[in-house]
Amino acid sequence: MRLAEFIEKNHGRIVDAWQQFAEMLPPFDGQTSTAELRAHAGRMLDAVVDDVRAPRSADRIAAPTERTELRGSGGSEHGLQRHAAGLSLVALTSEFRTLRAVVLRLWAGAGFVRSPEAFDDLVVFNESLDRITGEAVLAFTQATERDRALVMGIVAHDLRGPLQTASMAAHILAHRHPQLGEDDTTAQLRRSLARMAPMVDDLMGVAAFGLRGSMSVRPVSMDLTVLAAEIASEVAAEFPAHRFELEARGPHVGRWDRARLGQLISNLLRNAATHGEPQGVIRIVLRGADDRVVLSVHNRGPVIPEAECAGLFSPTARGSAAKAGAHLGLGLFIVREIARGHGGNVAVTSDAEHGTVFSVALPTDAGQQETPGAVMNGAAGDRTWDPARMIGN
Repeated sequence: MRLAEFIEKNHGRIVDAWQQFAEMLPPFDGQTSTAELRAHAGRMLDAVVDDVRAPRSADRIAAPTERTELRGSGGSEHGLQRHAAGLSLVALTSEFRTLRAVVLRLWAGAGFVRSPEAFDDLVVFNESLDRITGEAVLAFTQATERDRALVMGIVAHDLRGPLQTASMAAHILAHRHPQLGEDDTTAQLRRSLARMAPMVDDLMGVAAFGLRGSMSVRPVSMDLTVLAAEIASEVAAEFPAHRFELEARGPHVGRWDRARLGQLISNLLRNAATHGEPQGVIRIVLRGADDRVVLSVHNRGPVIPEAECAGLFSPTARGSAAKAGAHLGLGLFIVREIARGHGGNVAVTSDAEHGTVFSVALPTDAGQQETPGAVMNGAAGDRTWDPARMIGN
């Protein structure tokens, strides 16, 4: 039996063995479904079979082909997917080493390598698999290089919100207190803020891809409800046409990085206001469960297709629901990295009935006591808050 025929007849056994190994690679965390793993392996095996069966001359067997891609192999797709899942380059190459070993050991165990044509099949098989590995490694490393450019993009993105708030505050002060318009210090402040805005825009334009790896956090004891109220008030000033509502039940005290979670909440709220229904209601809901807190941001607007949801946290996500001229997809990428840095995760659901909901699950220290909140209405342990009450709208 030739190698190509053997692979076809044992396709399921090969994929099963490879899948078991792939799922043990850290940090495999369920981001890649079993169906995706099997589909990737199947396409690569099919491409190898087609290549092994293709007519070949003695020259092709004696020297490696100059072709760099194997049509339909899905090697580049697999490399990009494994990069997105957070695997290392070593783990990626280990997958291909394992695929090679599984095929060759099964074939050797069946005794077919003793056939006269076995050597030719082995040469072409190794050549084909090497080319697929090269495709995956190239795609993986290119994505990694693009990620490094996001350091600059993250800084620029995080500066934009506070800069806009400061500029708006300076404008409001000058409007409410005309005498300040003649003050040299106030004028210098406004000029400096005006110069900073295009600098941030330039950084945003240069940065197209993001930083890979866990974001560093410095956890302290804090009340997430208080922080959510503060950030919502800040964002409400920037989007006065929207109504922001905060709902919190139960204790929401834990050890988190206050500045990082401020970024996370700000990005989710600005994302909802930018891409959601104009002048709509944006709800922030906090729920505690055992040793974690779930923060959800809900808005109405265009439904995000299910096929796009998984890619929203990519640094360059620009789904069909994105508005023309919207910034790069750094905000949700930063949300995901901050959640990961805290040992948490983020998810999104979107449908016509319930709207779009981004949910962030954050582990918290058990046994902590709740600290006083911002504004409280209703029964104890049930808070609803309207930012307009705090900003005078």
